[in-house]
Amino acid sequence: MADLHTHAADSHEQKSHYLEYWRVFIILCVCTASSFVLNWGVGRALDMHLLSAGLIMLVAVVKAYFVIVIFMHLKQDWGMVYPIMIPVVIMSVMTIIILSIDTVFAIPLEQRPDVSMTDLKLDK
Repeated sequence: MADLHTHAADSHEQKSHYLEYWRVFIILCVCTASSFVLNWGVGRALDMHLLSAGLIMLVAVVKAYFVIVIFMHLKQDWGMVYPIMIPVVIMSVMTIIILSIDTVFAIPLEQRPDVSMTDLKLDK
């Protein structure tokens, strides 16, 4: 009798995990679709590629959160989630800042006033 009760509880727990995996799968699909929409809408239509890249990175962090919490079974171990996610967020912000600086200061050599075209010739 106890064996039947244990089997029923295991079956119910397995169904709840099954539904939870499908829910996360749908959330990940929506996040992926939103990345494409952000790239197409913000990046191409509005010609704001930097904003588009930043928003796509934010969506990637949300997707990483769901994968870590659900598929790596850290939902029960919340103490482990924050030490994993905080460095990811910090690195994402740092990457955005570094890429922004490179984009702003990326001036072609021909357009720089301190470099003449004769200085660029390497064969002397």
